[in-house]
Amino acid sequence: MTVDQIERELGKLRMNDDGTLGLRASVLNLIVVTDEDSAEDITRSVSNIAGRYPSRAIILISDPEEGGTNLDFGLSAFCNIRGAGGSQVCAEQITIHAEGPPAEHLESLAGPLLISDLPVFLWYPGPFSTSSPEFAGMVGLADRIILDSAAAGDCELSLKEIAGLLDREESPAVGDLQWVQLSPWRSLVAELFTSPERAAELEGLRGIEILHAPDGECRALLFIGWLATRLGWSLVDSSRAENGRDVRFSGPSGEISAKMSPASPDAPFRQVRLFSEDYGFEVARSRDLSEARTMVTRDGERLAERTVHLGTFDLGVLLGEELRYRGRDETYESALRAGVEVLNL
Repeated sequence: MTVDQIERELGKLRMNDDGTLGLRASVLNLIVVTDEDSAEDITRSVSNIAGRYPSRAIILISDPEEGGTNLDFGLSAFCNIRGAGGSQVCAEQITIHAEGPPAEHLESLAGPLLISDLPVFLWYPGPFSTSSPEFAGMVGLADRIILDSAAAGDCELSLKEIAGLLDREESPAVGDLQWVQLSPWRSLVAELFTSPERAAELEGLRGIEILHAPDGECRALLFIGWLATRLGWSLVDSSRAENGRDVRFSGPSGEISAKMSPASPDAPFRQVRLFSEDYGFEVARSRDLSEARTMVTRDGERLAERTVHLGTFDLGVLLGEELRYRGRDETYESALRAGVEVLNL
């Protein structure tokens, strides 16, 4: 199909009952690069958020290892009736299945289909390689890239690759779905220190313990990096132990030890505990993972406790959170670099 043919077919899908053309509601371009195994779930997630984040979504199902050469196109429109006149307002989805050599030049397929003057989000929901020619070509189209540093199973490599990408001149902004999932944890930990008498304990922190699953290592490193950059800690030492990773920092008031333990059986990020000389602070998920308990103790005596509902973080919700942002997230970038520093020492 040519670009003109695709535009004509999308126009037919937006047609009102009276023969007039429904309005296109797109506020952004979303390019998704995925594979055959994940395509169904990814397509469903993109479709589910079409009403909240109307876009021209271009889903590229890439299979470069396929022996033959093939291109299949699928077109969809997601329309809502608005106003007394019953006119349709539509978001659009273009699905391209590329096999063989065409899968090595995805940017040539996606680029001509973008709506001009709208921001371009590029989403890799699965494994990625920032050094691949295909990735480089796609990045050239994007204003913001959405990645998942835990998708490939090699957290160390992924975080280092993202950090390297950010160091490139004229690199687009980067979002990480692992960072998005840390948002409620960062908020809950910060709330533990909102009262004046507890705020002073931030400078007196001496220890941190993080309990996570093996696939939650990226989140744990980003969380450690966030604390270190927010509180002005400098890395002293980092070592991988049999039951996790031990890290030491130097802060304004002395040394802080941090332990990351991959012993959670069910939750990628299960528990955070912080200690000062007299106080203990804790945020932990409930057994059914839907709630989190926060607790403050002093000399072993419980001072405060509450339970909050965490809700669910399905893929569509996580993607939607990233589509809200246009520029660079300096807090994330600082946390990422601090986490990579832990890995490099």
